[in-house]
Amino acid sequence: MTQSFLSLSFRVWWVPVLAATVASASFAIGADTGDLAFFVHSADDLFTGAWADAFANPDLQIGPLQLFLLALADAAAGAFSLSTLTLLAFVVPVCVTGLLLVVLRRFLADRPERRRSVLVAAGLAAVALGIPTSAYVDGHLAQGLVPLLWLLAGLYARDGRTLAAGAIVGASAGFEVWGMLGVVMLLLAPRLRDALAGFAVQVGVAAALFAPFALAGEVRMFDYHWVVNGDTLLSLFVEPGTAFTWWMRVGQGAAALLVGAALAWPLRRTLHAVWLAPLVVVAVRLALDPVRYPWYWLALETLVLVGAVELLTGERVRRLGQADRLSSSSARAPALHARRP
Repeated sequence: MTQSFLSLSFRVWWVPVLAATVASASFAIGADTGDLAFFVHSADDLFTGAWADAFANPDLQIGPLQLFLLALADAAAGAFSLSTLTLLAFVVPVCVTGLLLVVLRRFLADRPERRRSVLVAAGLAAVALGIPTSAYVDGHLAQGLVPLLWLLAGLYARDGRTLAAGAIVGASAGFEVWGMLGVVMLLLAPRLRDALAGFAVQVGVAAALFAPFALAGEVRMFDYHWVVNGDTLLSLFVEPGTAFTWWMRVGQGAAALLVGAALAWPLRRTLHAVWLAPLVVVAVRLALDPVRYPWYWLALETLVLVGAVELLTGERVRRLGQADRLSSSSARAPALHARRP
């Protein structure tokens, strides 16, 4: 079993994609990573007696799982006498690229022809677009990882593995709380009761991640509020400068879920729904957001890339290609007959 896993994980076609990712990441060393330094600093005390107060600062708007992984990276960097940000400059893009390839491979599971070439092309396209590196440089790795986790959860849900799907969505909330919006992926389950079981697991996993901090310390991240910027779509309906609270975030998320669910449910038997539903959820969420941060676009870019790969390798495109080849062959046939004596 171990041998088969290794042969699956380290196939040769991964090499050029991961090599390109590492090469691209090397140029990001020393870049201004925005909030990432603050997140790493907030993780400093996670392995000390002060861990329970990690979320006592309202400015900390990442989840416990991301905080834990940053604390691990900080400890590993210290053990190897490296800068934590330098280590993350490579680890984050490689993880994003690896997860992207895993997701795409599952998307193409029933399309074996040219699968490796498509995966290599898609992986290199992601690197060229800067998706893996942006997850590090922008300082919000959740924007790259959460949509990929949603896609993986959607694929599991379609296969009837809703408990695993719910666990994945719950874990995505451990990176940033908006990961809970991935609940829309559970609507792709074969049966509604399976989706409900997955939802129960999702809530349980997310609650388990936050519970230790809520029980042993103080969680004040929900005291934070944003300010509605004048260059946002929301400012057409809400006065710029208005405080945007977490209760408003709940309303924003509910609107995104309603639109996403309205799309996911009728399309749940198609593979398109796996990327269309989260794309709509993210788009509506961003349309109703009080601020415009550059890293918000990373989730959209990631979902659009996966959607493009799925569409371009789909049955309809293949049939069109076959029809073009047949029509070209038919057009050449009369000319061949005409040249015969």
